[in-house]
Amino acid sequence: AADSEVEVAFQLLADDKLPADGWSYTSYCLDVCLHVLSHWSCTKLAMPSKGPEVLDPSAAPVKLASAGVVDVLAELIDAPATGVELRQQPPTALVQKACETLQALFERNGQICLFCMKHYAEVKQIILVGCESIVADPLSDHPEMQQEAIELFVGALEKFATKDERLSRKLLKALTVLFESSYQLVAWFLQEHPLSSLSELNGVDAHIEAVRAVSRAGYWSSEDAPLLPEFVAALVQTMLDAVEGHLDFSKPPSCAGRRVVDLTEAEEIASSCMASILHLMLIDPRPPMVQQSLARTLGQGRKVEPADSATAENTDDLPPLEDVTADDLNASPVSSEEAVNTMMKIMQVFPSSDRLQMNCQHILTSLLGE
Repeated sequence: AADSEVEVAFQLLADDKLPADGWSYTSYCLDVCLHVLSHWSCTKLAMPSKGPEVLDPSAAPVKLASAGVVDVLAELIDAPATGVELRQQPPTALVQKACETLQALFERNGQICLFCMKHYAEVKQIILVGCESIVADPLSDHPEMQQEAIELFVGALEKFATKDERLSRKLLKALTVLFESSYQLVAWFLQEHPLSSLSELNGVDAHIEAVRAVSRAGYWSSEDAPLLPEFVAALVQTMLDAVEGHLDFSKPPSCAGRRVVDLTEAEEIASSCMASILHLMLIDPRPPMVQQSLARTLGQGRKVEPADSATAENTDDLPPLEDVTADDLNASPVSSEEAVNTMMKIMQVFPSSDRLQMNCQHILTSLLGE
């Protein structure tokens, strides 16, 4: 029976009515894959929701991925990056259809999207399609998957930033959407990937996007208010890390081997941090919690050398911030002088930055209670 089936198959291939070009059959197969995914999506919509998405082994996207469809798509899209050498390059229309199939597969299942991006980290088109899928669905119900996506995109940004401008823009857009979807994600990133941990070859674009996302938050829920002190501390620490190396040129950075952030980048980070802190003051669900956290962090964070006499004269007799009290036995009251002195030192680093000077003035007004 098996021999007869093989014979029938070869007879069909010999039929003059069938195309001899093998790429045509690949195109037909991709059409079938697209049809299966579309049909599965329609039937899934008709089924009752089961809460957060899980990896269902019987789902059409999982079955297609398990059968090796993604491997074939990767070879069609960028064979050299996958380590495969094709004797004949596929037609442009077929490559386009392969990209459409890949995008349809990624949009149906975020876990498949992340797995494939990790497995094919060298295939730029797969990373690009993955970015577009994450922008469309930032996986808000899966915080751990969001963290994986950020790790992937940051790594890809380091790898392709100078090689592919279009892909870099897509990566930054995906990072922006992820950060804007959850401020807890921003706090996690700033704490797990501080500027002080970067080497000379690492960029700061992801940190800039993370800090900027805070200023676009519409509100901060009262349930998450206890997270504010830690969040403000992460922003302040990021700002201090950005200006380290510029505050006192006679002293090297505190962490040996870490990069000194370029002055232009440092100004961008510091300005964005201050804008985000001011925004948090406006949407503070339990005022003046943000103001108190800011004063405490500025006063108890990395010690900054005193300002010169020209600027220090305004802080000599400043009263203590009475509202800034310790949250625990290990914390101590902070005087306005310590916090204000830190802000003035930062202002000295960027004397020509109008936006930073303005943001600093607003923060100083808040600290002094004027």
